[in-house]
Amino acid sequence: MPDLSKTSMRIYLLVMVLTLCSLAVSCFNPFSPSVIEPSALKPIAPQVDPDSVLYNFKYAYENRDGIIYENCLDPDFIFVYIDQDEVTLKDEPVEVPRDGKGGDIYRTKGLFRAFDDIRLDTWNVSEASDSVVGEEIWKVRNVTFHLSLRDTDGDYDYLHMEATGFAEFLFRQSKEDNLWRIVRWIDRSI
Repeated sequence: MPDLSKTSMRIYLLVMVLTLCSLAVSCFNPFSPSVIEPSALKPIAPQVDPDSVLYNFKYAYENRDGIIYENCLDPDFIFVYIDQDEVTLKDEPVEVPRDGKGGDIYRTKGLFRAFDDIRLDTWNVSEASDSVVGEEIWKVRNVTFHLSLRDTDGDYDYLHMEATGFAEFLFRQSKEDNLWRIVRWIDRSI
């Protein structure tokens, strides 16, 4: 006849080991990004020049990747667009900061959630003259683009929007990690 205390002890230890193992595994998600500073985020392409930043920017839009998008932006990033007032017929520039509610990252992540298919089918980049800002030299790229936004699953009544435009991107190199990032995005579309 088996000794119940030894058998009970083995079952108890086995249950405890299995419970601890399952807890350890369930608390770890290898697909969840860790909380890290923006300069520690890993871009798709090393951001060694403005063109590689634009590659990552286009990738982030088309893959709806907020983390890669955020890493393309300098901490002092500002998005500038022209608000065309149909009543007063005035074109007023609007500056949108990088962070905060209503900031560019907040708005762009909302765009990524709303549209299932985002394409930048036309994406022509040309180099422009550098811009001197204070003691810094900012690199400049002009981009002609065609943006297509589609809600393919019907969350927003299968909305489909398209825009063709022209933008000017200004870049500066970080003194912390030597990566290039967009410091200004000026949408010059009409």
